[in-house]
Amino acid sequence: MTTHVTFATRAPGPLQDLTLRRPGLAIDAYPLGGLLLLRCLGNAEGIERSSELRDSGRQILYHAQSGEEITLLLDGGKDEEETIASLADENAHVVSPIRWQRGEALITMVLEDGTDPRALLERFPDARLVSKRRPAERQGARSSLSSPLFLPKLTEKQARALLAAFEAGYYEFPRNVTTEDVSVSLGIARSTFEQHLNRAEHHVIRAMIPLVRMRSGRPPAEALEVYSKFSRELGLYVQLEVLGDRVASVRLARSAPKESVGSDHPYLARILEHVRTGKDDLTDIPLHLEVGPFEREVLDFLRTIPAGRTITYGEIARQLGRPGASRSVGTACARNPAVIVIPCHRVVPKSGGLGSYSSEGGVETKRKLLEREGARIPDAPAPSQVENPRGPGKRSARTRLT
Repeated sequence: MTTHVTFATRAPGPLQDLTLRRPGLAIDAYPLGGLLLLRCLGNAEGIERSSELRDSGRQILYHAQSGEEITLLLDGGKDEEETIASLADENAHVVSPIRWQRGEALITMVLEDGTDPRALLERFPDARLVSKRRPAERQGARSSLSSPLFLPKLTEKQARALLAAFEAGYYEFPRNVTTEDVSVSLGIARSTFEQHLNRAEHHVIRAMIPLVRMRSGRPPAEALEVYSKFSRELGLYVQLEVLGDRVASVRLARSAPKESVGSDHPYLARILEHVRTGKDDLTDIPLHLEVGPFEREVLDFLRTIPAGRTITYGEIARQLGRPGASRSVGTACARNPAVIVIPCHRVVPKSGGLGSYSSEGGVETKRKLLEREGARIPDAPAPSQVENPRGPGKRSARTRLT
């Protein structure tokens, strides 16, 4: 278990002086090893020439301006690097950015279980606690503590695929090339190229989400709330994670989560009623999804499949205009963050049978959901018809994008 702690401190230095002297200025600071990236918002005009930065002993390595926003990259970030490293030694992890405004720094940390926040706050001058909460653990939460510019999980093949697509004009509007064009130029199969490209896009988008979230105007203190209730029909707990008024995750589990705010949420009630009766398509439930473009395209399509109907991975790929991407469709289904609300259980293999289901309970859970919706259960394939025993939607070494 972890605890999220946000506190304000008035540590002296150039950023405190700048934001005190300019009341309308906000600075988001991203420590990057020995460097410091600053995103300056509001009253930032001429900040690169300010006496506070000029006399700080730090050199400006990069300067860019877009509208009223100024981005600066400074050297001499050793002090921040040492502070962050010492906090990590005490099982306290700083989450970028650090927001400076009106002479105060707003810092968020993720504390591992057993870490005393009061002892940590004593290390910071005039520190005051702003919020403290214990959210549900989410898959990949630890990787989100990495700098948004480091992309630690991006592989060389994924990076090459992304660069090739960018340089060929794939991301121009309108697009100059197709994935088939780029894959031919690289001398690899289109499906292989799309797998690498999709994973690269996934890593880059997740890395940039903190910056995008600021642009969206979402309040930084918006908390993740977890609700859970047992479904007799499935024999499993349905766990709902809500961010504001949007669903961030729906999972199935054999036991209730250790920490939740209860079982009374209208979205959870609707999901359980759908499981019980097979009615209500749930398509109006708003979602908050942090996924790559292709995965989002697949997941959006899944929400158009009516209850009582099934469709194959290959047919989805064809309807999305990517007839060779059935395996990538299966991968997107396997990573579905909001099962039932996004009905990946309605996707089956062309060879027959139910294929696989990555959520708790596996194929048996998939069968129960389809039966409740009145869907015809496809006949199981003959052994000679099975091309991939694991199924295209199963996470395995054969479908990982490396």
